[in-house]
Amino acid sequence: MRFMWIILFISMNLSCSLLQRQETNLAVRDPEQLEMQKIEGALKAGLYQEVVLLTESFQSEYPYSLRLQRARYYRASALEGLERWSEASAIYQIISKFSGQHQPEISALSVYRLSFVYEALGDDQRVLTTLLEAREYQDHLPAEIVVAEIPSRIAMIYAKESNSAEAARWLVQAEKGLKQVFDIHNGPLTDNWLAKIYFNMGSISTNQLSADNILAIIQGQLTVQKYLIRSLQFNDETWSARAQLKLQKIYLDLWTSIDGLVEPSGYDALVAAKIKRDEQLRLAVPFLELIKDAQLYHPFREGVTNEYQKKFFEYLDSLQGRVELLLQSPIYTPRVAKPNKKLPMPKNPIKVVPSEDPNL
Repeated sequence: MRFMWIILFISMNLSCSLLQRQETNLAVRDPEQLEMQKIEGALKAGLYQEVVLLTESFQSEYPYSLRLQRARYYRASALEGLERWSEASAIYQIISKFSGQHQPEISALSVYRLSFVYEALGDDQRVLTTLLEAREYQDHLPAEIVVAEIPSRIAMIYAKESNSAEAARWLVQAEKGLKQVFDIHNGPLTDNWLAKIYFNMGSISTNQLSADNILAIIQGQLTVQKYLIRSLQFNDETWSARAQLKLQKIYLDLWTSIDGLVEPSGYDALVAAKIKRDEQLRLAVPFLELIKDAQLYHPFREGVTNEYQKKFFEYLDSLQGRVELLLQSPIYTPRVAKPNKKLPMPKNPIKVVPSEDPNL
């Protein structure tokens, strides 16, 4: 037994030594590649601030590198993660403008990611335009983006605009494209790859959510939320985890906006309370339908639910109770204090004597 532990110890040391030697050789042979690997690793781990620092260093160290645009693309991706939308937009635009001829793949991905940035900035018209532009790069984008993710996102935008016919048409294209991707894909359909596709197909931003567009966000979410929920089932530590957080943030943001509606000013207290109540009812009813639609995708079979699914559906159940409580609560009625005692009558009441003049 002791001999086996010695062998295991020696093997582990040899493996570590070999790995260190490989990294040392790569650092000597291709230091740029080693730096890119560090950037990619940090981005995958969600260490966005570290990615920003690493890409700054790479741009300073290798200003004429052929990998420079990819480093910039990773930087923009990290800025997205940090919700620094305007900075990410500027970088994506520069890449798409100057890399189309020599690095069309990076340029095409930048155009596609611009659609997410514009959505976060609240410009749905530019989202639609950018998505249609990205489709023109079909030879330089992965098939899943062209035939599944882009149609799904276009459907979401049309749904937000209450154009149900166009939303349905593009959603059919997304479903057909998804099947096509699975049929032609070479290699295994890994959980990470599938979870990422479904995450992007179901992604919707609440960054610009306000009292004026709550219903539009609900309509968009209703159209594509099944994809985010599907992303949960693959139990991927990167994309399923992000899908769970994304779903809960969307629902929390919507509920907070509905529950937090304020009474309009310039009205009597009772009238203002009724206006607020009517608006809450108008929004809470479709919000409850959104919750019920999501619950249709609950994997009720025992032992099938993973941790991400469990957390999301438990959160959804608790939220449903709060929404139903809001719908059942009575309208606020201001109380008027009643006097405890009757007002005293005047001691010498004045008698009104009718006039005898018929003209009066």
